[in-house]
Amino acid sequence: MQWMIAISFILSLACSLLLVRIVRAFARTVGLVDRPDAERKVHEKPVALAGGVAVFLSVATTFALSLVLDRTLGYHVLGTIQMRWYVLFGAALAILVVGLVDDVWSLRGRQKLLLQIVIIGLMIGAGTQIHQIGLFGYEISLGVFSIPVTMLWLLLAVNALNLIDGADGMASTVGMIIAIGLGILGFVGASPLSGVVGFALAGALLGFLVYNKPPASIYLGDAGSMMIGLFVGTLAIWSNLKESTVLASAPMAILAIPLFDSSAAIVRRRLTGRSIYATDRGHMHHLLQLKYGPHGLLIVVGLACLVTTVVAVLGEVYSEPWWAMFGVILVIAVLIQTRSFGHSEARLIFNRAAHFIESFFMHPERCEQSKQHRRLQLQGDAPWELVWEPLVGFAKKHDLAKMKVNISMPWLHESYHATWQSVRLPERAQQMVMEVPLFAERQNGDEMVDISVGKLELVALGKSTAIYQNLEDFLTKLDESKAPITKIMLDLERRQLKGKGAAVATVGRPETETSDTVASLSGETAEQPPVDSESHAVSSS
Repeated sequence: MQWMIAISFILSLACSLLLVRIVRAFARTVGLVDRPDAERKVHEKPVALAGGVAVFLSVATTFALSLVLDRTLGYHVLGTIQMRWYVLFGAALAILVVGLVDDVWSLRGRQKLLLQIVIIGLMIGAGTQIHQIGLFGYEISLGVFSIPVTMLWLLLAVNALNLIDGADGMASTVGMIIAIGLGILGFVGASPLSGVVGFALAGALLGFLVYNKPPASIYLGDAGSMMIGLFVGTLAIWSNLKESTVLASAPMAILAIPLFDSSAAIVRRRLTGRSIYATDRGHMHHLLQLKYGPHGLLIVVGLACLVTTVVAVLGEVYSEPWWAMFGVILVIAVLIQTRSFGHSEARLIFNRAAHFIESFFMHPERCEQSKQHRRLQLQGDAPWELVWEPLVGFAKKHDLAKMKVNISMPWLHESYHATWQSVRLPERAQQMVMEVPLFAERQNGDEMVDISVGKLELVALGKSTAIYQNLEDFLTKLDESKAPITKIMLDLERRQLKGKGAAVATVGRPETETSDTVASLSGETAEQPPVDSESHAVSSS
Protein backbone atom coordinates (compact mmCIF):
# COMPACT_ATOMS: atom_id res chain seq x y z
CA MET A 1 0.00 0.00 0.00
CA GLN A 2 2.85 2.39 0.83
CA TRP A 3 4.25 2.18 -2.68
CA MET A 4 0.92 3.34 -4.09
CA ILE A 5 1.01 6.42 -1.86
CA ALA A 6 4.51 7.29 -3.06
CA ILE A 7 3.73 6.64 -6.73
CA SER A 8 0.51 8.67 -6.76
CA PHE A 9 2.17 11.63 -5.01
CA ILE A 10 5.44 11.67 -6.98
CA LEU A 11 3.80 11.03 -10.34
CA SER A 12 1.28 13.81 -9.83
CA LEU A 13 4.02 16.16 -8.62
CA ALA A 14 6.07 15.51 -11.77
CA CYS A 15 3.06 16.00 -14.05
CA SER A 16 2.18 19.25 -12.30
CA LEU A 17 5.69 20.70 -12.53
CA LEU A 18 5.61 20.11 -16.28
CA LEU A 19 1.99 21.01 -17.05
CA VAL A 20 1.90 24.25 -15.05
CA ARG A 21 4.66 25.73 -17.23
CA ILE A 22 2.77 24.75 -20.39
CA VAL A 23 -0.57 26.08 -19.14
CA ARG A 24 1.03 29.32 -17.92
CA ALA A 25 2.60 29.99 -21.31
CA PHE A 26 -0.67 29.21 -23.09
CA ALA A 27 -2.71 31.45 -20.76
CA ARG A 28 -0.36 34.37 -21.34
CA THR A 29 -0.51 33.83 -25.09
CA VAL A 30 -4.33 33.87 -25.29
CA GLY A 31 -4.70 36.65 -22.72
CA LEU A 32 -6.23 34.50 -19.97
CA VAL A 33 -4.78 36.59 -17.17
CA ASP A 34 -5.96 38.25 -13.97
CA ARG A 35 -5.55 41.98 -14.41
CA PRO A 36 -5.17 44.30 -11.40
CA ASP A 37 -7.80 46.91 -10.65
CA ALA A 38 -7.99 49.86 -8.30
CA GLU A 39 -9.79 48.09 -5.48
CA ARG A 40 -9.81 44.31 -4.91
CA LYS A 41 -7.19 42.95 -7.30
CA VAL A 42 -4.18 44.83 -6.08
CA HIS A 43 -1.32 42.80 -7.56
CA GLU A 44 1.02 44.92 -9.64
CA LYS A 45 0.83 43.21 -13.04
CA PRO A 46 -1.35 40.69 -14.93
CA VAL A 47 -0.91 37.10 -13.73
CA ALA A 48 -1.77 33.99 -15.75
CA LEU A 49 -4.92 32.08 -14.80
CA ALA A 50 -6.04 28.50 -15.52
CA GLY A 51 -3.64 26.84 -13.09
CA GLY A 52 -6.56 24.59 -12.19
CA VAL A 53 -6.33 23.01 -15.64
CA ALA A 54 -2.81 21.77 -14.89
CA VAL A 55 -3.87 20.47 -11.47
CA PHE A 56 -6.85 18.60 -12.91
CA LEU A 57 -4.82 17.03 -15.72
CA SER A 58 -2.15 15.96 -13.23
CA VAL A 59 -4.69 14.29 -10.94
CA ALA A 60 -6.54 12.61 -13.82
CA THR A 61 -3.30 11.34 -15.37
CA THR A 62 -2.06 9.99 -12.04
CA PHE A 63 -5.39 8.30 -11.35
CA ALA A 64 -5.33 6.53 -14.73
CA LEU A 65 -1.66 5.50 -14.50
CA SER A 66 -2.10 4.24 -10.92
CA LEU A 67 -4.88 1.95 -12.10
CA VAL A 68 -2.72 0.67 -14.95
CA LEU A 69 0.26 0.03 -12.66
CA ASP A 70 -1.91 -1.66 -10.04
CA ARG A 71 -3.17 -4.18 -12.58
CA THR A 72 0.03 -4.53 -14.60
CA LEU A 73 2.13 -5.31 -11.54
CA GLY A 74 -0.52 -7.68 -10.24
CA TYR A 75 -1.15 -5.98 -6.88
CA HIS A 76 -4.90 -5.34 -7.37
CA VAL A 77 -5.09 -3.27 -4.17
CA LEU A 78 -7.30 -0.58 -5.68
CA GLY A 79 -10.22 -2.90 -6.23
CA THR A 80 -13.01 -2.47 -8.76
CA ILE A 81 -13.53 0.99 -10.22
CA GLN A 82 -17.07 2.08 -9.44
CA MET A 83 -19.06 4.37 -11.72
CA ARG A 84 -19.01 7.11 -9.09
CA TRP A 85 -15.32 7.78 -9.83
CA TYR A 86 -15.99 8.48 -13.48
CA VAL A 87 -18.87 10.73 -12.43
CA LEU A 88 -16.57 12.59 -10.02
CA PHE A 89 -13.94 13.29 -12.67
CA GLY A 90 -16.66 14.28 -15.13
CA ALA A 91 -18.17 16.66 -12.59
CA ALA A 92 -14.72 18.06 -11.77
CA LEU A 93 -14.15 18.70 -15.47
CA ALA A 94 -17.55 20.37 -15.76
CA ILE A 95 -16.95 22.66 -12.79
CA LEU A 96 -13.50 23.43 -14.22
CA VAL A 97 -15.19 24.65 -17.41
CA VAL A 98 -17.65 26.74 -15.39
CA GLY A 99 -14.73 28.31 -13.54
CA LEU A 100 -12.90 29.09 -16.77
CA VAL A 101 -16.01 30.79 -18.13
CA ASP A 102 -16.22 32.78 -14.89
CA ASP A 103 -12.54 33.72 -15.11
CA VAL A 104 -13.03 35.03 -18.65
CA TRP A 105 -16.51 36.62 -18.54
CA SER A 106 -17.15 37.08 -14.78
CA LEU A 107 -20.42 35.25 -14.16
CA ARG A 108 -22.87 36.66 -11.64
CA GLY A 109 -22.87 34.95 -8.26
CA ARG A 110 -26.32 33.42 -8.76
CA GLN A 111 -25.41 32.13 -12.22
CA LYS A 112 -22.32 30.39 -10.87
CA LEU A 113 -24.32 28.97 -7.95
CA LEU A 114 -26.97 27.58 -10.30
CA LEU A 115 -24.36 25.80 -12.42
CA GLN A 116 -22.74 24.39 -9.28
CA ILE A 117 -26.12 23.05 -8.14
CA VAL A 118 -26.69 21.36 -11.52
CA ILE A 119 -23.26 19.67 -11.49
CA ILE A 120 -23.55 18.54 -7.87
CA GLY A 121 -27.10 17.38 -8.55
CA LEU A 122 -25.79 15.04 -11.24
CA MET A 123 -23.30 13.59 -8.74
CA ILE A 124 -26.07 13.06 -6.20
CA GLY A 125 -28.20 11.40 -8.84
CA ALA A 126 -25.30 9.05 -9.60
CA GLY A 127 -25.19 7.87 -5.98
CA THR A 128 -23.01 10.28 -4.00
CA GLN A 129 -25.14 10.93 -0.93
CA ILE A 130 -24.66 11.46 2.79
CA HIS A 131 -27.13 9.15 4.53
CA GLN A 132 -25.71 9.67 8.02
CA ILE A 133 -23.67 12.24 9.90
CA GLY A 134 -21.27 10.83 12.47
CA LEU A 135 -20.39 13.24 15.26
CA PHE A 136 -18.45 12.26 18.40
CA GLY A 137 -19.42 8.62 18.22
CA TYR A 138 -23.09 9.28 17.47
CA GLU A 139 -24.61 8.73 14.06
CA ILE A 140 -27.58 10.78 12.90
CA SER A 141 -29.66 9.26 10.12
CA LEU A 142 -30.73 11.89 7.60
CA GLY A 143 -33.54 10.04 5.85
CA VAL A 144 -35.36 12.38 3.45
CA PHE A 145 -32.82 15.13 4.22
CA SER A 146 -29.99 13.13 2.64
CA ILE A 147 -30.11 14.93 -0.71
CA PRO A 148 -30.30 18.54 0.58
CA VAL A 149 -27.57 17.89 3.18
CA THR A 150 -25.29 16.39 0.51
CA MET A 151 -26.00 19.35 -1.77
CA LEU A 152 -25.28 21.83 1.02
CA TRP A 153 -22.05 20.09 2.05
CA LEU A 154 -20.59 19.98 -1.45
CA LEU A 155 -21.64 23.58 -2.14
CA LEU A 156 -19.92 24.62 1.08
CA ALA A 157 -16.74 22.76 0.13
CA VAL A 158 -16.67 24.16 -3.42
CA ASN A 159 -17.23 27.76 -2.37
CA ALA A 160 -15.08 27.61 0.77
CA LEU A 161 -12.01 26.71 -1.30
CA ASN A 162 -13.04 29.32 -3.86
CA LEU A 163 -13.31 32.07 -1.25
CA ILE A 164 -10.01 31.22 0.42
CA ASP A 165 -8.13 31.52 -2.88
CA GLY A 166 -7.23 35.18 -2.58
CA ALA A 167 -3.51 35.29 -1.83
CA ASP A 168 -0.43 33.77 -3.44
CA GLY A 169 -0.11 30.13 -2.41
CA MET A 170 -3.10 30.19 -0.04
CA ALA A 171 -5.51 27.75 -1.69
CA SER A 172 -2.75 25.44 -2.90
CA THR A 173 -1.24 25.20 0.62
CA VAL A 174 -4.60 24.63 2.30
CA GLY A 175 -5.78 22.23 -0.39
CA MET A 176 -2.54 20.22 -0.26
CA ILE A 177 -2.73 19.64 3.51
CA ILE A 178 -6.44 18.80 3.35
CA ALA A 179 -5.84 16.36 0.49
CA ILE A 180 -3.06 14.60 2.44
CA GLY A 181 -5.34 14.22 5.45
CA LEU A 182 -8.18 12.81 3.37
CA GLY A 183 -5.74 10.58 1.50
CA ILE A 184 -4.52 9.09 4.77
CA LEU A 185 -8.10 8.45 5.88
CA GLY A 186 -8.74 6.72 2.58
CA PHE A 187 -5.70 4.44 2.83
CA VAL A 188 -6.20 3.43 6.47
CA GLY A 189 -9.89 2.91 5.82
CA ALA A 190 -11.66 0.90 3.19
CA SER A 191 -11.19 3.27 0.25
CA PRO A 192 -7.68 3.00 -1.25
CA LEU A 193 -8.84 4.82 -4.39
CA SER A 194 -9.74 7.80 -2.22
CA GLY A 195 -6.19 7.62 -0.90
CA VAL A 196 -4.73 7.61 -4.41
CA VAL A 197 -6.79 10.61 -5.47
CA GLY A 198 -6.06 12.43 -2.22
CA PHE A 199 -2.29 12.06 -2.56
CA ALA A 200 -2.46 12.75 -6.30
CA LEU A 201 -4.25 16.01 -5.56
CA ALA A 202 -1.67 16.85 -2.89
CA GLY A 203 1.21 16.17 -5.28
CA ALA A 204 -0.39 18.26 -8.02
CA LEU A 205 -0.89 21.17 -5.62
CA LEU A 206 2.69 20.95 -4.35
CA GLY A 207 3.93 21.17 -7.93
CA PHE A 208 1.60 24.10 -8.56
CA LEU A 209 2.78 25.81 -5.36
CA VAL A 210 6.28 26.07 -6.86
CA TYR A 211 4.84 28.61 -9.34
CA ASN A 212 2.07 29.96 -7.09
CA LYS A 213 4.16 30.89 -4.03
CA PRO A 214 4.71 34.63 -3.49
CA PRO A 215 5.17 36.31 -5.87
CA ALA A 216 2.91 34.07 -7.97
CA SER A 217 3.36 33.74 -11.71
CA ILE A 218 0.09 31.80 -12.15
CA TYR A 219 -3.20 31.55 -10.27
CA LEU A 220 -5.62 28.66 -9.84
CA GLY A 221 -8.48 30.91 -10.87
CA ASP A 222 -12.09 30.14 -9.98
CA ALA A 223 -11.76 27.07 -12.19
CA GLY A 224 -9.04 25.53 -10.03
CA SER A 225 -10.32 26.50 -6.59
CA MET A 226 -13.85 25.22 -7.25
CA MET A 227 -12.51 22.00 -8.73
CA ILE A 228 -10.32 21.40 -5.67
CA GLY A 229 -13.31 22.09 -3.43
CA LEU A 230 -15.38 19.50 -5.26
CA PHE A 231 -12.63 16.89 -4.93
CA VAL A 232 -12.02 17.41 -1.21
CA GLY A 233 -15.72 17.70 -0.41
CA THR A 234 -16.42 14.39 -2.14
CA LEU A 235 -13.38 12.64 -0.66
CA ALA A 236 -14.55 13.76 2.78
CA ILE A 237 -17.65 11.61 2.23
CA TRP A 238 -15.93 8.66 0.56
CA SER A 239 -12.86 8.36 2.79
CA ASN A 240 -14.72 7.49 5.99
CA LEU A 241 -13.37 4.47 7.82
CA LYS A 242 -16.83 2.93 8.29
CA GLU A 243 -18.71 3.50 5.06
CA SER A 244 -18.83 5.97 2.22
CA THR A 245 -22.27 7.35 3.08
CA VAL A 246 -21.31 8.74 6.51
CA LEU A 247 -19.91 12.26 6.91
CA ALA A 248 -17.80 11.95 10.07
CA SER A 249 -16.25 14.54 12.36
CA ALA A 250 -12.69 13.91 11.12
CA PRO A 251 -13.23 14.94 7.46
CA MET A 252 -15.22 17.97 8.57
CA ALA A 253 -12.44 18.97 10.96
CA ILE A 254 -9.86 18.61 8.19
CA LEU A 255 -11.82 21.19 6.16
CA ALA A 256 -12.27 23.44 9.21
CA ILE A 257 -10.03 26.32 8.08
CA PRO A 258 -11.71 27.08 4.73
CA LEU A 259 -15.14 26.47 6.28
CA PHE A 260 -14.31 28.88 9.11
CA ASP A 261 -13.26 31.54 6.61
CA SER A 262 -16.43 31.23 4.51
CA SER A 263 -18.67 31.09 7.60
CA ALA A 264 -17.02 34.22 8.99
CA ALA A 265 -17.62 36.01 5.67
CA ILE A 266 -21.33 35.16 5.79
CA VAL A 267 -21.60 36.32 9.42
CA ARG A 268 -19.67 39.52 8.73
CA ARG A 269 -21.83 40.48 5.77
CA ARG A 270 -25.18 39.51 7.23
CA LEU A 271 -24.65 41.20 10.60
CA THR A 272 -23.49 44.41 8.93
CA GLY A 273 -26.48 44.41 6.60
CA ARG A 274 -24.68 43.59 3.36
CA SER A 275 -25.37 40.96 0.75
CA ILE A 276 -23.54 37.66 1.23
CA TYR A 277 -22.38 38.09 -2.39
CA ALA A 278 -20.70 41.41 -1.52
CA THR A 279 -16.94 41.49 -1.91
CA ASP A 280 -14.54 42.74 0.71
CA ARG A 281 -10.99 42.29 1.96
CA GLY A 282 -11.93 40.82 5.30
CA HIS A 283 -11.16 37.20 4.45
CA MET A 284 -8.59 35.19 6.37
CA HIS A 285 -5.91 35.55 3.71
CA HIS A 286 -6.32 39.34 3.57
CA LEU A 287 -5.94 39.85 7.31
CA LEU A 288 -3.18 37.30 7.84
CA GLN A 289 -1.19 38.70 4.93
CA LEU A 290 -1.58 42.22 6.27
CA LYS A 291 -0.35 41.12 9.71
CA TYR A 292 2.30 38.51 8.89
CA GLY A 293 3.28 39.23 5.28
CA PRO A 294 2.86 36.96 2.24
CA HIS A 295 5.20 34.22 3.44
CA GLY A 296 4.10 34.45 7.06
CA LEU A 297 0.53 33.99 5.85
CA LEU A 298 1.39 30.61 4.35
CA ILE A 299 3.21 29.53 7.51
CA VAL A 300 0.30 30.47 9.80
CA VAL A 301 -2.35 28.91 7.56
CA GLY A 302 -0.22 25.82 6.98
CA LEU A 303 0.26 25.30 10.71
CA ALA A 304 -3.45 25.82 11.39
CA CYS A 305 -4.45 23.28 8.74
CA LEU A 306 -1.75 20.88 9.90
CA VAL A 307 -3.00 20.93 13.49
CA THR A 308 -6.64 20.31 12.56
CA THR A 309 -5.65 17.61 10.07
CA VAL A 310 -3.23 15.69 12.32
CA VAL A 311 -5.56 15.77 15.33
CA ALA A 312 -8.54 14.73 13.20
CA VAL A 313 -6.70 11.81 11.59
CA LEU A 314 -5.34 10.58 14.94
CA GLY A 315 -8.79 10.85 16.47
CA GLU A 316 -10.29 8.79 13.66
CA VAL A 317 -7.56 6.13 13.76
CA TYR A 318 -7.78 5.75 17.56
CA SER A 319 -11.60 6.03 17.62
CA GLU A 320 -11.55 9.27 19.60
CA PRO A 321 -13.83 11.57 17.57
CA TRP A 322 -13.68 14.28 20.25
CA TRP A 323 -10.06 14.95 19.28
CA ALA A 324 -11.17 16.44 15.97
CA MET A 325 -13.43 19.00 17.63
CA PHE A 326 -10.72 19.82 20.19
CA GLY A 327 -8.22 20.56 17.42
CA VAL A 328 -10.68 22.81 15.58
CA ILE A 329 -11.65 24.74 18.72
CA LEU A 330 -8.00 25.19 19.67
CA VAL A 331 -7.00 26.61 16.28
CA ILE A 332 -10.01 28.93 16.02
CA ALA A 333 -9.50 30.15 19.59
CA VAL A 334 -5.85 30.99 18.88
CA LEU A 335 -6.76 32.89 15.69
CA ILE A 336 -9.42 34.90 17.51
CA GLN A 337 -7.39 35.52 20.67
CA THR A 338 -4.38 36.80 18.73
CA ARG A 339 -6.69 38.96 16.59
CA SER A 340 -5.31 37.27 13.53
CA PHE A 341 -8.76 36.41 12.18
CA GLY A 342 -12.32 36.07 13.43
CA HIS A 343 -12.17 38.62 16.25
CA SER A 344 -14.44 41.15 14.53
CA GLU A 345 -16.99 38.49 13.61
CA ALA A 346 -16.95 37.17 17.18
CA ARG A 347 -17.62 40.70 18.47
CA LEU A 348 -20.50 41.11 16.02
CA ILE A 349 -22.09 37.87 17.23
CA PHE A 350 -21.49 38.68 20.90
CA ASN A 351 -23.00 42.14 20.69
CA ARG A 352 -25.98 41.02 18.65
CA ALA A 353 -26.67 38.34 21.26
CA ALA A 354 -26.13 40.79 24.14
CA HIS A 355 -28.57 43.30 22.69
CA PHE A 356 -31.14 40.57 22.09
CA ILE A 357 -30.89 39.35 25.68
CA GLU A 358 -30.90 42.91 27.01
CA SER A 359 -34.21 43.63 25.29
CA PHE A 360 -35.95 41.07 27.53
CA PHE A 361 -34.98 42.93 30.72
CA MET A 362 -35.60 46.53 29.68
CA HIS A 363 -38.67 48.26 31.13
CA PRO A 364 -41.29 48.88 28.41
CA GLU A 365 -41.47 52.60 29.21
CA ARG A 366 -37.75 53.01 28.48
CA CYS A 367 -37.82 51.24 25.11
CA GLU A 368 -39.01 54.29 23.18
CA GLN A 369 -36.35 56.63 24.63
CA SER A 370 -33.36 54.29 24.94
CA LYS A 371 -30.80 54.00 22.18
CA GLN A 372 -28.26 51.37 21.26
CA HIS A 373 -24.95 52.55 19.85
CA ARG A 374 -22.46 50.10 18.33
CA ARG A 375 -19.22 50.78 16.47
CA LEU A 376 -16.79 48.24 15.08
CA GLN A 377 -13.58 48.81 13.15
CA LEU A 378 -13.62 45.66 11.02
CA GLN A 379 -10.32 46.57 9.36
CA GLY A 380 -7.79 49.33 9.61
CA ASP A 381 -7.45 52.16 12.13
CA ALA A 382 -8.75 55.29 10.39
CA PRO A 383 -10.66 57.83 12.57
CA TRP A 384 -14.09 57.19 11.08
CA GLU A 385 -15.72 58.60 14.24
CA LEU A 386 -15.01 62.02 12.70
CA VAL A 387 -17.59 61.11 10.06
CA TRP A 388 -19.94 59.06 12.22
CA GLU A 389 -20.38 61.19 15.37
CA PRO A 390 -21.77 64.31 13.62
CA LEU A 391 -24.37 62.11 11.92
CA VAL A 392 -25.31 60.55 15.27
CA GLY A 393 -25.69 64.03 16.75
CA PHE A 394 -28.07 64.98 13.95
CA ALA A 395 -30.06 61.76 14.40
CA LYS A 396 -30.48 62.43 18.13
CA LYS A 397 -31.55 66.03 17.55
CA HIS A 398 -34.18 65.09 14.97
CA ASP A 399 -35.42 61.99 16.80
CA LEU A 400 -34.60 59.50 14.05
CA ALA A 401 -35.20 55.81 14.80
CA LYS A 402 -32.15 54.12 13.30
CA MET A 403 -28.99 54.87 11.40
CA LYS A 404 -26.47 52.34 10.10
CA VAL A 405 -23.29 52.98 8.15
CA ASN A 406 -20.89 50.67 6.33
CA ILE A 407 -17.67 52.18 4.98
CA SER A 408 -15.50 49.96 2.80
CA MET A 409 -12.20 50.83 1.12
CA PRO A 410 -10.78 47.40 0.27
CA TRP A 411 -7.75 48.77 -1.59
CA LEU A 412 -6.74 50.47 1.67
CA HIS A 413 -7.76 47.60 3.98
CA GLU A 414 -10.33 49.80 5.71
CA SER A 415 -13.78 48.64 6.80
CA TYR A 416 -15.98 50.32 9.40
CA HIS A 417 -19.46 49.44 10.66
CA ALA A 418 -21.61 51.43 13.07
CA THR A 419 -25.25 51.36 14.17
CA TRP A 420 -27.31 53.77 16.24
CA GLN A 421 -30.96 52.91 16.87
CA SER A 422 -33.88 52.94 19.25
CA VAL A 423 -34.36 49.80 21.30
CA ARG A 424 -37.90 49.65 19.92
CA LEU A 425 -38.25 50.67 16.28
CA PRO A 426 -41.50 52.10 14.87
CA GLU A 427 -44.05 49.69 13.45
CA ARG A 428 -43.06 48.62 9.95
CA ALA A 429 -46.12 50.32 8.42
CA GLN A 430 -44.95 53.67 9.87
CA GLN A 431 -41.28 53.34 9.00
CA MET A 432 -39.67 55.49 6.36
CA VAL A 433 -36.53 53.67 5.21
CA MET A 434 -33.87 55.22 3.03
CA GLU A 435 -30.51 53.91 1.80
CA VAL A 436 -27.99 56.34 0.37
CA PRO A 437 -24.42 55.86 -0.86
CA LEU A 438 -21.44 57.55 0.76
CA PHE A 439 -18.95 59.29 -1.50
CA ALA A 440 -15.39 60.53 -1.52
CA GLU A 441 -13.62 62.57 -4.18
CA ARG A 442 -10.69 61.29 -6.21
CA GLN A 443 -8.54 62.92 -8.87
CA ASN A 444 -9.24 61.58 -12.36
CA GLY A 445 -7.12 63.40 -14.90
CA ASP A 446 -7.89 67.11 -14.64
CA GLU A 447 -11.09 66.75 -12.65
CA MET A 448 -12.34 65.42 -9.34
CA VAL A 449 -14.86 62.59 -9.51
CA ASP A 450 -17.04 60.96 -6.87
CA ILE A 451 -16.39 57.34 -5.90
CA SER A 452 -18.69 55.25 -3.72
CA VAL A 453 -17.06 54.14 -0.47
CA GLY A 454 -20.01 52.85 1.50
CA LYS A 455 -23.68 53.04 2.31
CA LEU A 456 -25.86 54.58 4.99
CA GLU A 457 -29.27 53.26 6.00
CA LEU A 458 -31.76 55.51 7.74
CA VAL A 459 -35.05 54.64 9.46
CA ALA A 460 -37.44 57.35 10.65
CA LEU A 461 -40.98 57.52 11.99
CA GLY A 462 -43.09 58.58 9.03
CA LYS A 463 -46.31 59.72 10.68
CA SER A 464 -46.42 63.23 9.20
CA THR A 465 -45.08 65.24 6.28
CA ALA A 466 -42.64 66.92 8.66
CA ILE A 467 -40.34 63.96 8.08
CA TYR A 468 -39.67 65.23 4.55
CA GLN A 469 -37.95 68.34 5.87
CA ASN A 470 -35.93 66.26 8.33
CA LEU A 471 -34.74 63.99 5.53
CA GLU A 472 -33.83 66.97 3.36
CA ASP A 473 -31.80 68.43 6.21
CA PHE A 474 -30.17 65.05 6.79
CA LEU A 475 -29.11 64.72 3.15
CA THR A 476 -27.53 68.16 3.39
CA LYS A 477 -25.68 67.01 6.49
CA LEU A 478 -24.65 63.83 4.74
CA ASP A 479 -23.23 65.79 1.81
CA GLU A 480 -20.98 67.61 4.27
CA SER A 481 -19.45 64.25 5.25
CA LYS A 482 -17.84 63.88 1.83
CA ALA A 483 -15.00 66.24 2.77
CA PRO A 484 -13.83 64.37 5.91
CA ILE A 485 -14.22 61.01 4.13
CA THR A 486 -12.07 62.29 1.28
CA LYS A 487 -9.45 63.62 3.69
CA ILE A 488 -9.24 60.30 5.53
CA MET A 489 -8.97 58.40 2.24
CA LEU A 490 -6.19 60.64 0.93
CA ASP A 491 -4.27 60.35 4.21
CA LEU A 492 -4.53 56.56 4.03
CA GLU A 493 -3.37 56.50 0.40
CA ARG A 494 -0.37 58.70 1.22
CA ARG A 495 0.52 56.41 4.11
CA GLN A 496 0.21 53.38 1.86
CA LEU A 497 2.48 54.91 -0.79
CA LYS A 498 5.01 55.80 1.88
CA GLY A 499 4.94 52.23 3.17
CA LYS A 500 5.37 50.84 -0.34
CA GLY A 501 8.34 53.09 -0.94
CA ALA A 502 9.99 51.93 2.27
CA ALA A 503 9.37 48.29 1.37
CA VAL A 504 10.89 48.74 -2.09
CA ALA A 505 13.97 50.37 -0.60
CA THR A 506 14.31 47.50 1.87
CA VAL A 507 14.14 44.67 -0.64
CA GLY A 508 16.16 46.57 -3.23
CA ARG A 509 14.08 45.82 -6.29
CA PRO A 510 11.60 47.73 -8.44
CA GLU A 511 8.08 47.96 -7.12
CA THR A 512 6.69 46.38 -10.29
CA GLU A 513 8.27 43.07 -9.36
CA THR A 514 5.96 42.68 -6.38
CA SER A 515 2.94 40.53 -7.18
CA ASP A 516 0.65 41.98 -4.54
CA THR A 517 0.38 45.47 -3.10
CA VAL A 518 -0.29 44.08 0.35
CA ALA A 519 3.04 42.30 0.28
CA SER A 520 4.75 45.66 -0.19
CA LEU A 521 3.28 47.35 2.85
CA SER A 522 5.79 47.73 5.62
CA GLY A 523 6.25 48.96 9.14
CA GLU A 524 3.45 51.26 10.16
CA THR A 525 0.83 49.74 7.88
CA ALA A 526 1.70 46.10 7.52
CA GLU A 527 2.32 45.29 11.14
CA GLN A 528 -0.83 46.76 12.62
CA PRO A 529 -3.61 44.25 13.30
CA PRO A 530 -7.25 45.11 12.64
CA VAL A 531 -8.39 47.48 15.36
CA ASP A 532 -11.56 46.64 17.25
CA SER A 533 -12.90 49.99 18.40
CA GLU A 534 -16.40 48.82 19.14
CA SER A 535 -18.28 50.54 21.90
CA HIS A 536 -21.73 49.79 23.20
CA ALA A 537 -23.97 52.13 25.09
CA VAL A 538 -27.61 52.16 26.06
CA SER A 539 -28.74 55.57 27.19
CA SER A 540 -31.90 57.57 27.51
CA SER A 541 -32.18 60.32 24.97
